[in-house]
Amino acid sequence: MADVDFDEYDAGYDAGHGQMLRGAHRGRRWINLAAGAVSVALLLGAGVWGYRIAVREVMGIPVIKAQEGPMRIAPDNPGGEVAAHQGLSVNDVAAIGVATPLPEEIALAPRAVDLSAEDTPGLAAEPPAALRPAAAEEPPVQPLLPAPAQLAATAAPPVPLAPITGADAPMDPLTTIAPLPENAPNADILALADQLAAGAVPLTAPEAEVAAEAFVNAPVVPGGIGTSLRPLPRPGGRSVSAAAVDSAVTAAIAVAATEIDAATLQPGTRLVQFGAFDSADEARAKWDKLAGTFGELLTSKSRVIQSAESGGRTFYRLRAHGFSDEDDARRFCAAISAEGAECIPVALR
Repeated sequence: MADVDFDEYDAGYDAGHGQMLRGAHRGRRWINLAAGAVSVALLLGAGVWGYRIAVREVMGIPVIKAQEGPMRIAPDNPGGEVAAHQGLSVNDVAAIGVATPLPEEIALAPRAVDLSAEDTPGLAAEPPAALRPAAAEEPPVQPLLPAPAQLAATAAPPVPLAPITGADAPMDPLTTIAPLPENAPNADILALADQLAAGAVPLTAPEAEVAAEAFVNAPVVPGGIGTSLRPLPRPGGRSVSAAAVDSAVTAAIAVAATEIDAATLQPGTRLVQFGAFDSADEARAKWDKLAGTFGELLTSKSRVIQSAESGGRTFYRLRAHGFSDEDDARRFCAAISAEGAECIPVALR
């Protein structure tokens, strides 16, 4: 085996290669020097800057300088949703301090034509003019009684009545009848009864007597009732109930007759309203109907009919007066509404 010659591939270094190595070492040294100088300069600058800050905060006086210009600037076109009541002249008083000048023309806004909740019940829809019935001509009124001159001409002279004689003649009121003794016989009692019955008008008509005789002579039906039962007499409490009805009617009439003019009441007076109607007569008729249903509740109340106008239409409000405060009016309306009637507590304006 042949020996390896390690020097076969080594050609050696010439003189130029050594100069190149010396130039590389020289450049690296200058770079290191420059980096060291920069580092020293940064350290010196940081030390000077820190010293100045420390001296300024310890010995210096702080100075606050105001910023020039406004603090806030509104955009030229903010955009977004327009707020309510924006652009009114009254807002310029708070924004500028002076109201804007008046415009050349001022017009009032029209009123709303909608009725309030208290005026809705009772009003009927007004028909159009084409559907309204034509007013009929009323015939001339004829007098019910003739003139006094005609009465005098047609009146006949009075005719005296003939005196009544015979059995139909009334008994003399001055006639005295002697009292009967206790042991009077039956014949004397019958004679006295005939004397008292003389001249008396019979209670039953002849037709009733004939009907009674026919009833007596009627054949008896087997299994039927021999004698019909007579009805009981009218009870005495019937007259009392009739008197109570008369008093109730009188009270209802008295309630219906009490009416107060709305112009005489003070603003703020507590009232209750039963509805609004097209005419005052309809309102009074409604009051009479309520008086018949709620007579006890309306006894101490007075009727108030107030006219009002809305949207070119005139209507009449039916109200009741006689409440001490708002709570009294609310309790009254609660009792009326419990029976299904319309009632709203209101204050006079």
